[in-house]
Amino acid sequence: MECIVVSGRPPKSDGPQVLAIGKFDGIHIGHQAILREAQRHRNGALLSVMSIWPHPAWVFAQKPGYDRSLTPLPEKIRILAGFGVQRLYDVQFSKDYARTPAEVFVREHLASLRLQRVVVGFDFHFGQGGSADASDLSRMCAEMGVPVSIVQPVEAGGVKVSSSRVRALLAHGRVEAAEALLGRPYSVTGKVVHGDAIGRTIGFPTANLDGLDDYVLPAPGVYAVAVEVLGEPSGVVHWFGVLNAGYRPTVDGRKYRMEVHLLDFSGDLYGRELRVSFLRKVRDEQKFPGLDALKAQIKRDVTFARQVLGASE
Repeated sequence: MECIVVSGRPPKSDGPQVLAIGKFDGIHIGHQAILREAQRHRNGALLSVMSIWPHPAWVFAQKPGYDRSLTPLPEKIRILAGFGVQRLYDVQFSKDYARTPAEVFVREHLASLRLQRVVVGFDFHFGQGGSADASDLSRMCAEMGVPVSIVQPVEAGGVKVSSSRVRALLAHGRVEAAEALLGRPYSVTGKVVHGDAIGRTIGFPTANLDGLDDYVLPAPGVYAVAVEVLGEPSGVVHWFGVLNAGYRPTVDGRKYRMEVHLLDFSGDLYGRELRVSFLRKVRDEQKFPGLDALKAQIKRDVTFARQVLGASE
């Protein structure tokens, strides 16, 4: 998929396209409804997405956690490609960009893109101060002969699906509820690095994940997970695992870390990339009186995880 980084007016398109516009943080089932609507109107045109980053909540208010994304750019590209998206306009959002008048955004930024149709959500806002909404976009685009589809909200449990809702669920470790809103398990991709080998010394070797600084991280705790080992010559290799996320209070940890024990795996994963999908929370993070108590609890965690994952020994 082609990714075009944009900080102002995007380059002219070399062909007609249907464009979906939004933040697409998480690409949850509400975003997916927008993508399906865009796909429905393709008629041979390029299927494109325009999204913004950093999040406005971070740019304007430095809101805690909003410097991280549910889907950092590589993850966003991967997931969008799975929905048939062929081009991503990755808008570098800033206070300067936010001052772009609505009319300039439509008549200059969008006009150069050879748009066959634009698709947005019902709550889409744009222009200086977010002063224009989806109906304004529809009116302005109609003047250029470009129809606009406005997708109505998708609800779960009687409440609108939103990225902020997904973030709140992850902050409480409710990964199954987050999965229902995302339409897939929440996942992170990291590189295996050397740790302090405590897991190995107590019989449960773990892969320590690095490179997670851009991700929204779930609440500290122990999780049953699915693990994909990326970059294998034979393709992606799948395992189940038990992951500890948090500060490791038993060994006086200070920094949030993720380390995953792959069930029934033996081998060397150092330097490899793993994609970890959170399937179920096993328990909260706890401080144990010593490593023997920690080892006994990990045994119980593994037994429970095998039961819920259907991963018999």
